[in-house]
Amino acid sequence: MKKIVLILSVLAVVGIIAAALVWTFYVNKPHDDIEKATPAYSLSTEEIWKQFNSELKTADSLYTGKVIQLSGAVSRIDKNDTIVSVIFVMAADEMFGDKTISCQMYERHNEEAQSITPGTMLKIKGFCTGYNDTDLIFNKCSIIK
Repeated sequence: MKKIVLILSVLAVVGIIAAALVWTFYVNKPHDDIEKATPAYSLSTEEIWKQFNSELKTADSLYTGKVIQLSGAVSRIDKNDTIVSVIFVMAADEMFGDKTISCQMYERHNEEAQSITPGTMLKIKGFCTGYNDTDLIFNKCSIIK
């Protein structure tokens, strides 16, 4: 009986240590700072849009999940609650909605993004999350000066 209690106690201690290590090094690890990351690619909005519309699989494998720097003329700024998005309209469609490149800004860049006027040439760096047949989505974006 004492052996079983000893074995269970040792297993419990090892389990607690393992859980603490998983929490420290896996669950609680810091997020990547996209703003400080070096972009994998630097493209114009027209170039990346053409690639996603002509060779979807190739473009998806190249750009999705990577930090990309984009340059282009801003079409509009959208604001929903605390999320500010810089929008590049790539194809206007009144019936089904515009086809766009949408760049959701880091919260610390919201004020600066809201002051941008349509038509302004802008460089933005962000994390490409993919293409959904109408929009190319970027998250964690920052304005490059």
